[in-house]
Amino acid sequence: MRETALPPPAPRPLEVAFPWALALLAAVCYAAISLYRHNHFGSNAFDLGVQDQTVWGYSQLRMIPNTVAMIPNLLGDHFHPILMAIAPLYWIWSDARVLLLAQAALLAVAGIPIFWWAKPRLGLWPAILFMCAYLSFWGVLSGVVFDFHHIAFAVPAVSFALYAVLTRNDRLFWAMLAVGLLTRENVALTFAAIGIYIVLVQRRWRFGLLVAGLCSAWFILVVDVVIPAFGGSSYRHWSYDALGPGPGAALLTVFRRPRYALELLFDNRIKLKLWGGLLGAWIFLPVLSPVFLVAIPSLLERLWSSNPLLWTASFDYSLVIAPILAFAAIDTVRRIRPLLADRLRRTGTTVISVAAVLAGGILSFGIVQPLADLRLTPSGQQAAAIQSCLGVISASASVSASSVLVPHLSHRDRIYLLATSTDADFVAINLTTDLQQYPAAAGPLRSTIANLQAAGYGVACSRGTTVVLHRGAGSSTLSPELAAFMAGG
Repeated sequence: MRETALPPPAPRPLEVAFPWALALLAAVCYAAISLYRHNHFGSNAFDLGVQDQTVWGYSQLRMIPNTVAMIPNLLGDHFHPILMAIAPLYWIWSDARVLLLAQAALLAVAGIPIFWWAKPRLGLWPAILFMCAYLSFWGVLSGVVFDFHHIAFAVPAVSFALYAVLTRNDRLFWAMLAVGLLTRENVALTFAAIGIYIVLVQRRWRFGLLVAGLCSAWFILVVDVVIPAFGGSSYRHWSYDALGPGPGAALLTVFRRPRYALELLFDNRIKLKLWGGLLGAWIFLPVLSPVFLVAIPSLLERLWSSNPLLWTASFDYSLVIAPILAFAAIDTVRRIRPLLADRLRRTGTTVISVAAVLAGGILSFGIVQPLADLRLTPSGQQAAAIQSCLGVISASASVSASSVLVPHLSHRDRIYLLATSTDADFVAINLTTDLQQYPAAAGPLRSTIANLQAAGYGVACSRGTTVVLHRGAGSSTLSPELAAFMAGG
């Protein structure tokens, strides 16, 4: 009699709930980090203030000029209409911190598909460990600790899209593709790479070529037509001068001088450190998996760039690649398992998973240390003094402000960086953070304050190292710290 195959056992309720609980815990931790930094005036005009002003405009059903970035429409900088999805949350709480909370949730939720895919292939504990490795990855923490960036939407989109491709769930994939394409123009290249993976690895030629072709065409359309239409000028983020003055010249360089293009990926110590940080956090497992193909656009975008900021471990630049590396590492372990003796498979898989968590933890908390940025924020007492001064600024007034003050004042039609305008109704300056970021700015700041007072701006508030000047207001005394600074101290 032929034996009937039994269906796999249903997952236990705790196993179903565990990834959600872990994601919730991570979201709470991410939110606490972001809110602490913002409340202590550690966030900046770029990127929180810039995007908060635009989303505030969306919440009022308006597309307003972005005066922080000095552009007619922020869609003319990067194409991210997905930000409109956050606007209704401003009807509940109209505050820049809504963006920080949304980012925390998005980055945490991106870990769930990693667990889902690892669990049936590696077991419960390796799945938990790899999800923890993603959630504590320094690239994710660097994004958490630096303001808000619209690229956060792409992280769960890419994570769920990879899960959908690997499990052949095409409906889920198309939904995630739509989210990704509305997040930022260059995310289309990552999804095009997923299409190439589908062609080369899964041998689904029509589906893969359709995805790759659609994403490539979308990228060209958005960069050459849509963004210039919104911004009033050509695309502003070409930084690949080492390859050529434009995309066409760069492609010719890559084809004619492939060795040079390859060497450009490793031509200085900062880039080598980035390679070590990205791959070392996963004990170099991702490079043994074909899933690593999906990471290539993110790597080329950064390492071919002439902008050295893109080579560093800071900011949001490692967010999109984070779930890709996690899936690639899991795929490598999945491929290694059959090579192990039966009695070693479970133990070996767990040991490798633990090693990945430990390596990532050492890099996140011992070497890269993105959370060390929190130590640079003003104290609670200083933050309270700054906030009390900002309270004198009326909601409808135009404001020119120091970078760290902008995201606390960006719910208005006209909010400017101090360096771009000193002709607003109010001017808000915080010396501590300005001089911490730009030590050579002491002289220009003295001149700015003196010139504004001479032009009829009075002191509306001055506490500690913060001053708010108001056009036409009666003069009042500067704080002792500011008076000493103006006297050359």
